[in-house]
Amino acid sequence: MTTSAETTQSVDPAAGGPHGPAHPETDTAGSTAKTIALVLIAAVGMYVMAMSLSTALSLRIASVAPDTKDVLYSRIVSIGAFAMLVVVPLAGALSDRTTSRFGRRRPWIVGGLLVTLLGALVVGASPNPLVIGAAYIVAVAAMQAGFNAYAVIPVEAVPDAMRARVMGVMGLFGALAFSGGSYLTGALVDQPLLLMTVPVLLALIASLPLLVLYRDPVKVRTEVPALDVRSMAVGMLVNPRKHPNFGWTWLARFLAGMAMAALFTYFIYFMIDVLHVPLPEVGAKAGLLTLISAPVSIIFFTGSGWLSDKIGRRKPIVAVAALFMAAGLVLGATASSFTGFAVAWVVFAVGQAAYLTVDLALCASVLPDSRDAGKDMAVFGLALNIPNILVPALGPTVLALGAGQNYAALWIGAAVLCIAGAALMPLIKGVR
Repeated sequence: MTTSAETTQSVDPAAGGPHGPAHPETDTAGSTAKTIALVLIAAVGMYVMAMSLSTALSLRIASVAPDTKDVLYSRIVSIGAFAMLVVVPLAGALSDRTTSRFGRRRPWIVGGLLVTLLGALVVGASPNPLVIGAAYIVAVAAMQAGFNAYAVIPVEAVPDAMRARVMGVMGLFGALAFSGGSYLTGALVDQPLLLMTVPVLLALIASLPLLVLYRDPVKVRTEVPALDVRSMAVGMLVNPRKHPNFGWTWLARFLAGMAMAALFTYFIYFMIDVLHVPLPEVGAKAGLLTLISAPVSIIFFTGSGWLSDKIGRRKPIVAVAALFMAAGLVLGATASSFTGFAVAWVVFAVGQAAYLTVDLALCASVLPDSRDAGKDMAVFGLALNIPNILVPALGPTVLALGAGQNYAALWIGAAVLCIAGAALMPLIKGVR
């Protein structure tokens, strides 16, 4: 396998390569269809859990420490995000090296969900904010490790020609889970144990068919990377010089992630500060934005994946999606009414839905070595997680420029990042 930027060919785990199988782990059309069905059933619960835990924590903290809830919640979430930067790639690397008779991914899904459930039980039962914080950090790190192991299955077991469609439906479930999780946690706010544990139990129940019926390939030691702690630590991150396709794809995803975090972190404050929406009405307006964009998300999460698989192209759709997000940010930054901002929100939703669907398939197509798929997909996940740390840290400084409340600088700057990410697409070689 050559490694120069001009000649490197992407190694698609589904298509074969120096270390990859000649075909997906499930070879027949029937077994592939079964795997897809099992993955999508699990997605319902997994995404509700992933989208609900943070909201559940905020409600739990508000009930036990109402006077210091903002500071406590921010610190717990920030420490949890830092923990995930280390734990998730490490768990992914260990998953790649697992030779259990139950397969590589299944033990990590089960283990991650069980640890998450235990942590959620502690959060729901304890009135001590420090105990709640420690338990939540353990729970959210375990949840992400288990979720990552689950998310590798469609990369390994679904043919490339179908992968974008499957990931599009998964992304659609994620979008719908955001609203569903909000209603779920709102209904359980007065029952802390159920508030914290029901989302995890839903993930466990929805994952049972996958855990029982999916034939998670069992690997022997000669088929997986060596369990060498030193070399594993050195190889935890992918060298972009050696694997430029991976590096450019990661960077483009990171720039898009910065833009998404910039919009979603501050749109509530924009409505208050710039559009002068009264505080009691902000929640309803935010819900209305979600409702307006839901049909758009449904169409573009599923449609963009189908189109990408149909024409056999990833990069042009990712680039156009990034440009839609940039347009949405510019429209939002210049909006002077809620109606104008709603239009900007919908335009951004078009780009985000298409981007998250096809970009994930693009990531799967540039993995350097299918044996490290778990670790490498976790590294791709960091491209979206790191912005959730950086944007809240840098945002207040940008907003304070000039006379303050400078949302134009923040969001137009984020739009520039989106455009830069789109411009990186031609640098990714060997992928259409």
